[in-house]
Amino acid sequence: MRATLIATALLFSSLAQADEAKAQPYTYGTQLDVASVLSVKIKPTPYCEVTDAVMTYRDSAGAERKLAYRTLSEACKYQN
Repeated sequence: MRATLIATALLFSSLAQADEAKAQPYTYGTQLDVASVLSVKIKPTPYCEVTDAVMTYRDSAGAERKLAYRTLSEACKYQN
């Protein structure tokens, strides 16, 4: 039972990393062609800190793309 839980956790972890691996990393000056944003996933953390995010969007040609970038965590919204 424990081995199954560990295997499942590793599978989900590898899927999350694979999802981020497909994303183009943002750099200053990157020319973006965003027609519509489909989703934004921010790596959760209980602290107000800089964390990883991935935006999935469609460009003007209709192709789905992903962009990886750094942003403040959601926890920062609730701290003064």
